[in-house]
Order: sequence, then structure tokens, then C-alpha cells
Amino acid sequence: MAEIDDATSESDQFLMEFYIPDYIFGEGDSEMEIASHIPVCPVIVFINSKSGGQLGGDLLVTYRSLLNKHQVFDLGEEAPDKVLCRLYARLEKLKLSGDGF
Repeated sequence: MAEIDDATSESDQFLMEFYIPDYIFGEGDSEMEIASHIPVCPVIVFINSKSGGQLGGDLLVTYRSLLNKHQVFDLGEEAPDKVLCRLYARLEKLKLSGDGF
């Protein structure tokens, strides 16, 4: 059983290298969430849920369960340029407020 726990812990650690905290997206309570871990390779995921039959929708569900749901976007709901503009504006606001992300 310890081997399974170790494997789960390793996979969780691996995924944390891609995870972006809620406060970066302006979601959640920024006072409550302190970034205890700075990811090495944070990612934004864009998925076309209508692509590939059911695979696109399944990928959307899978990625949202593995990462922060706010960093996984459905192309059918939101265009990448709008998401990126909003994210860049939020990052600029955090930078100006002295956040050391």
C-alpha cells in the first residue's frame, strides 16, 4: 500500500508543476490563498470539446479534474485571445500590486 501512496504523491507533485492557483485568475479569496508552491511550468489548456466525437469533452473533464478548472478552457465557449488578454491584464495587475508570483 505504501508503494501506491508514494506513486500518488509523486504524480500529485508532478501535476503541481503545472497548476496555477485561483488568485492568479482573480477567482477565489486571494487573502486566503497563499501560493505555497510556485509551479515550474504553469500551463493554460485550450480544448475543443466538439472535436473528435466524445474525446474533446472527455479531455475537458479530465484536464479540469487534474489541474485547476480555471486554467482549462473550452474553445466552444471562449476564444483563446480573450482568455489570454484577460489573463495578461490580471498578471499585470498582480505585478503592479507587488505580488511576487
